[in-house]
Amino acid sequence: MKKILKWFFIVIGVLLVLLIATPFLFKDKLVGLIKEETNKNLNATVDFSDASLSLIRSFPNLSLELENLSVINMAPFAGDTLVYAKSLGITVDIMSVIRGSEINIRSVTVADAVMNFLVTKEGKANWDIAKPSETPTAAGEPSKFKASLKSYTVSNADVTYDDRSLDFYLRLKDVNHAGKGDFTQDLFVLSTTTISPNVAMKYGGVPYIAAAKAEILADLDMDMKQFKFTFKQNQLKLNELELGVDGWVAMPDTNIDMDLKFNAPKADFRNFLSMIPAVYSKDFSSIQANGKMALSGFIKGRYNAASMPGFGLKLDIDNGRFKYPSLPAEVRSVFVNLAVENPDGVPDHTYINLSRLDANLGGDEFRSRLVLKTPVSDPDLDAMMKGRINLDNVKKFVPLEKGTDLSGRMEADLELKGRMSSIDRKQYDQFKAAGRLLLSQFKYVDPAVGKPVSIAELKLGFSPQIVRLENLQMQAGKTDIQAEGSLEQFLAYFLKDEGVLTGKLNMTSRVVDLNEWMPASDSTNAATADTAALSVIPVPANIDFTMNASIGKLVYTNFNIYNLKGSLIVRDESVRMSGVNMQLMDGTMAMNGSYSTKNPKAPDIDFSMDIKNFDMQKTVATFNTVEKLAPMAKYCSGKFGTTMTVKGQLDQHMSPVVNSLTGAGKLNTSQVVISNFPAFNKLADALKMPSWKKLDVPALNPSFRFVNGRVYVDPFDVTMNGNKATIAGSNGFDQTIDYTMAVQIPRSSFGGNANAALEGLVSKANASGANFSLGETVPLNVTIGGTVLEPKVGTDLNKKGAAVMDDLKAKAKAEFDKKKAEAEAKARAEADKLKAEAEAKLNAEKEKAKAEADRLKKEAEAKAKAAADSAKKAAEKKGKEMIDEFNPFKKKK
Repeated sequence: MKKILKWFFIVIGVLLVLLIATPFLFKDKLVGLIKEETNKNLNATVDFSDASLSLIRSFPNLSLELENLSVINMAPFAGDTLVYAKSLGITVDIMSVIRGSEINIRSVTVADAVMNFLVTKEGKANWDIAKPSETPTAAGEPSKFKASLKSYTVSNADVTYDDRSLDFYLRLKDVNHAGKGDFTQDLFVLSTTTISPNVAMKYGGVPYIAAAKAEILADLDMDMKQFKFTFKQNQLKLNELELGVDGWVAMPDTNIDMDLKFNAPKADFRNFLSMIPAVYSKDFSSIQANGKMALSGFIKGRYNAASMPGFGLKLDIDNGRFKYPSLPAEVRSVFVNLAVENPDGVPDHTYINLSRLDANLGGDEFRSRLVLKTPVSDPDLDAMMKGRINLDNVKKFVPLEKGTDLSGRMEADLELKGRMSSIDRKQYDQFKAAGRLLLSQFKYVDPAVGKPVSIAELKLGFSPQIVRLENLQMQAGKTDIQAEGSLEQFLAYFLKDEGVLTGKLNMTSRVVDLNEWMPASDSTNAATADTAALSVIPVPANIDFTMNASIGKLVYTNFNIYNLKGSLIVRDESVRMSGVNMQLMDGTMAMNGSYSTKNPKAPDIDFSMDIKNFDMQKTVATFNTVEKLAPMAKYCSGKFGTTMTVKGQLDQHMSPVVNSLTGAGKLNTSQVVISNFPAFNKLADALKMPSWKKLDVPALNPSFRFVNGRVYVDPFDVTMNGNKATIAGSNGFDQTIDYTMAVQIPRSSFGGNANAALEGLVSKANASGANFSLGETVPLNVTIGGTVLEPKVGTDLNKKGAAVMDDLKAKAKAEFDKKKAEAEAKARAEADKLKAEAEAKLNAEKEKAKAEADRLKKEAEAKAKAAADSAKKAAEKKGKEMIDEFNPFKKKK
């Protein structure tokens, strides 16, 4: 018995060791396979911070957990986060791992995830990341993973679906989803549960669902061979509205076929009210409501890039009523009869019949209808709206959020009836468009908005040709606006999306404070930050709108603009500024320019401006682009003006494409002080002249141009602290600098060692036999390179030093040539004298005397030449020594 127990515990111990050790044996293999397969098969970057394996957690299967998993898109969605999950758990068949030929996945769990699904206007989806097979599937290399799923779960996920091709947006927050089914079978039932406490949906820019609670229980018959999914028992609940769905969806190829029907079999008016955000509040449970409601619809047909399925919707509300017990007023006599039909998905076959939308709102009657046929080819419209609503009464029948208030009066008496073709043919008598909309003494206060909004009067008048803004007087925070204007061809634009919407607005304001309405910056989850980046703002092609503005004070970010006047013209996919004048930076600016999105992938900009008397320091502090164009400006004080043109392109985040910018201009200044510019500080130290650290510049008038990310400055003359200079060069937007400066420095400016060196140079040269002096100014060539903060300053010493040395050599040579000639003449005279004396004394010694004379002559010539050469070398040596001593840029020994 003891032996049996002993072996029993040994076996148990061995099994425990195997359970613990097995994950470590296969971890590297599985992790390597995952990274290999994902990067081999996906056009995306897949990464995770860590991986862990366990055999105990899912015995007898092996579980793998990946932490901080991210899937980052490549072009054309480069940098966007497709999926981020704090953890991804995968359960695999342990025997398939041991065999190694194929890894069978049993279950998948995703936790704390962010999923962003995007479709561009062109229909490109960001989840289409599978790499196309380079060879036919039959011949291609099979994947080493096989999905043998039995279940999957997603917990605490934020899911966004943004389809810009359909102008459809859906977002679900804090989603919990689970599915069970045997994916190893061709036919099986998939049971799913989906819960989200916050669902929002927009279509065509109109929010249809906002912050709704969603619960979906659905069983689907899955036909994996036909890729057809049929709804069985299911229930969709949005807030208190329950819907049932029957039918199927199939994706046999690139098409999506469907035949779906939905209805609300148990719904009443109360359930419908729960879908209205203003009504569905925390007090909704206590609401008293009655009335009948019927809701049904269908979607049937094929969806692809070229076609839409047919659809229909029917909503009827009969004598609806609701009242909050805590509020004095009620909403009653609610009648809605809406039918939307499209049998085949052809947009022009859509028929919208809102024959009745009536309600009594706290005692105020409101009536309306909207019937629309053939909306594409020739919109046939029959619409009316009539009522008078006292907005003060709204809070008497709907609870407002704490701190929210609403008041004012709204009056509507409007009728539109006729075919769009009548307006196209200018047969205005055959199209009825008459009435007005009036909003008066309106006031809205909402802590979420931040600032109160009040409208003293907003009056709109309608006719077949024009909508006229007869008067607008409003106040929003500190901003006041007075405006009047008009819109022409508004019906063709809104109903047919054809023609050109022409308009004009004249606007005046004492103060416009944009800072009050800019969202406060906050930190955003790293996984979703990239989706919030600013994108290109497209300008519609069929708008011709002109706004003439006169604003006394405009506050935007960190600067104030005064007396802003000008025109803003929206036309031909461009926004153009014309005759814009303003006061800012203690000066004035006149500007014209345009922003065009004819090429939406690279919008064009084209601006010209005339600036006068801007304060340099205020300008640098306000516009961060100034330092890129003129890095010295940061170190300058005074006034400046410029005329400048700039053309270029913007990227997809509305930032300038630096290398695309081209332009030119001319700068003019008066009485500028340059203080502690790093390059001049370095020059001051080299010259031992502290005055170069602070320069008084009476005037600057350089011309400049920029291209390929660099600003090129043409040669210009300037006086700095009395030093005349000529400057030219360039600087890059990357803050690199490349300038040369030829400067004349008065000798009187040199003090101390520098001046002593100059005087020593002259005296030493003259002591060697030369006789010259330097001029009253010292010419220097200065080169400035490197970057603004780390400049490299020097002089063209070889060239300039050689020029000075050549001057000294020339003067010394002339002096020594003179001495040489005198020595040679004297030697010749002495030789002649000796020769004559010898001939006179003794003819017999003629040959001897002649030989002696020749000897003396040669000796004298040799000595003279040696003396001349020696003097020349001495002068050159001393000149060079004095130049070296004078050189302010030489390295210290």
